[in-house]
Amino acid sequence: MRSFLISILVSILFCVTLYQGISFAFRDLGTPVKDAICWGVYAGPGKTGVKDTIYLSFGQYKSPLFLLALNPDTGQMRQFNGPLSSEMGSWGFTVDHENRIYLGSYYHAHLLRFDPKTEQWDDLGQPGGEKESFICALTTAPDGKIWGGTYPSTNLFSFDPKTGKSENFGRTDPDQFYCYPTAGDDGMVYCAIQFAKRDIVLFDPEKKTRTSLLSPEDRKSGRVSLVKGKDGKIYAQLLPPGRWYRIEGAGLMEVSGKEVPFPEKGLPDGRQFSLVDDRFLRIRNPFTKEERDFPIQYNASGAYIFVVGLGPDGRIYGSSMLPLRLFVYDPKDGSLINLGKVPHANGEIYSMAPLGGKLFFCSYPGARLSVYDPGKPLRPGSREDANPKDLGPLGGEQDRPRAMIAGPHEKIYIGSYPDYGLLGGGLTVYDPRREERRGYRHVVENQSIACLAYIEKLDLIGAGSSVRGGGGTRAVEKEAKLMLWDPKEEKKVFEIIPVAGAKTILSLATTLDGMLYGITDNEKAFAFDPEKREVIKVMDLEFKEPAEISLLPGPEGKLYGLSKEAIFSIDPANHQISLLAKPPVPIDEGMAILGRKIYFGSGSNLWEFEIPLPSKPSE
Repeated sequence: MRSFLISILVSILFCVTLYQGISFAFRDLGTPVKDAICWGVYAGPGKTGVKDTIYLSFGQYKSPLFLLALNPDTGQMRQFNGPLSSEMGSWGFTVDHENRIYLGSYYHAHLLRFDPKTEQWDDLGQPGGEKESFICALTTAPDGKIWGGTYPSTNLFSFDPKTGKSENFGRTDPDQFYCYPTAGDDGMVYCAIQFAKRDIVLFDPEKKTRTSLLSPEDRKSGRVSLVKGKDGKIYAQLLPPGRWYRIEGAGLMEVSGKEVPFPEKGLPDGRQFSLVDDRFLRIRNPFTKEERDFPIQYNASGAYIFVVGLGPDGRIYGSSMLPLRLFVYDPKDGSLINLGKVPHANGEIYSMAPLGGKLFFCSYPGARLSVYDPGKPLRPGSREDANPKDLGPLGGEQDRPRAMIAGPHEKIYIGSYPDYGLLGGGLTVYDPRREERRGYRHVVENQSIACLAYIEKLDLIGAGSSVRGGGGTRAVEKEAKLMLWDPKEEKKVFEIIPVAGAKTILSLATTLDGMLYGITDNEKAFAFDPEKREVIKVMDLEFKEPAEISLLPGPEGKLYGLSKEAIFSIDPANHQISLLAKPPVPIDEGMAILGRKIYFGSGSNLWEFEIPLPSKPSE
């Protein structure tokens, strides 16, 4: 009996020791970015009902949206957190006839109301439908009703503040995704439909009819912007080409931009306001020329980490999402620093790579390329001495620069998804020495470039595609492809479908002997021989939700990858996929390897995992 108890205790001690070893292999390094994102600045009613308050509408990660109310005379600032933690931000703002503020939220499309008099919130439910992700825009009609449009079903809804009743009128377009309504003084509701086949839909609330105002030739990819002028008329701008039109009945009359009577913005006394560098609100009196700056102060939960990568200085860099902030972690001293805003981009950095002692990165929206020199002072901008320095958009109608590699022929290679409403991503080549860029669109027909890897042995670049296009589109191709690209000739030399049924190749990595491995969205791994130009093995990954751009070479000549609930390795010697560890938190984004350390993002926190040393063979 005694020996039995001893064996039990030994087993428990072994299990506890093993568990502690796994736990201590992971380290939470903290929250690098605690900023929130401002989606709009508006003049609105204060406690007395007078339009004497400036409201800033903020979104944050996994915490309620909030309004920041500023008294423009005293600078007093107050924060009002929304009622739902699931509703993290708002892309709509309007005021009813009782001087109450309405916000349309994401990611469950709630209509929220804030009363400045009582300083109380009301959750008015999901008038656009329970399956909708967000409310695109809100508008107040002359009769006092609140109108909103949703994503992804282009539903149009109304809410009557007098009765508290809402009505969902369903889709305004049979196959598009975005609906942005504007209420006219004529009782009609005008809906801007985005993006693949733009349109203006005239909705008659009494007859419940929908009328398309654009000709078939104008119903192409692009944007529609609607403005209610001071004259009560609705004006529309079509991009491209950028022309303005006044809506007359069911027709459009072209006008010049100078003829559009834009509504007055600012406070009733004429003072204008703007957010500067996300750090302070500037109020300017156009009559006296007086300017006052008020620092923005609020409490936020932390911003979601979108990408993590290795810098040129042996430090770990990353980007937060909404707002975009560049941050750095130094493994030597454990410091975690928010480096601040990147010029001309406020979404997130999609990809990064070191070259020549500098860190290059590309951001959404607009696929803007930037370069950062860690050895120089921070001075974000576009000037010659800026750091990070904005190098401009990639062009070629590219928007989400998902993949980047640096080094082959001393150049930067960027794979991207196209702009909203478009299919056909691109591969962009940037030469830092000459400051030249060349873009190649549709290198995989109607598909985007989702990942890249350099095959040094053959001087070729492997590119994995995604059937998905820009926002608001539907894929026309069925399966993702693997492409080989010649960086000398700058052309595609081979293409294959490596895994049946895969829509996106999430990650690519090469081994020391030049084999190419990939991970797909249908949870498969594949090995590709670039010399023979054939897929030699397809394997079940056995781990759910593999992360994008999260497969890298590391210690012992193995490849290391991330999924939502696992860190795994691939042994090229036998194609063996092995579980290394299950993290204590979900893995959202990656990935950097420095020595035996793997770095990844989980929500708003940066994490570190130490790769275990290989076990010694028994004698």
